[in-house]
Order: sequence, then C-alpha cells, then structure tokens
Amino acid sequence: MQSKIDKIEEEIVQKIFKLALEKFDGNNSLFARKSNCSEASIRRIYNGKQRMTLNMLLKLCDGLEIDLKELIEQI
Repeated sequence: MQSKIDKIEEEIVQKIFKLALEKFDGNNSLFARKSNCSEASIRRIYNGKQRMTLNMLLKLCDGLEIDLKELIEQI
C-alpha cells in the first residue's frame, strides 16, 4: 500500500513541477510567494526530501490557481 501512495505522491509532485514551470517560468521564488510557503519547502518537495501535507498541497494548488480536483484528475 505504501508504494502505491508513494507513486501517487510522485505523480502529483511531477504535475505540480510541470505546471509551476509553465506558469512561473521556472521561478520557484515567485511560486513560493504565490503559494504562501517557503522556496526551500518547494525545492525539498521537488527533490523528494519532504513529503507534502494536505495543507501544503492546498497551498501549492492555490499558488497555481487550480483546484485540487484538477490536479489529481488524471492520476
């Protein structure tokens, strides 16, 4: 079960990375400000060194201006 959860989380992180790259032109600092979180947290999430809480996931969705449902639809 844990490996399935890890795979889903990895897919979500990759989707967030792709969307943020498109929306913020790779500027993690701007993405962090829009998401109301630290740039270091975003880097750690991208690098797999930090897991996302639901709160963080919702902040990142807010920064990307998408609903959580949109993010996870095709996962």
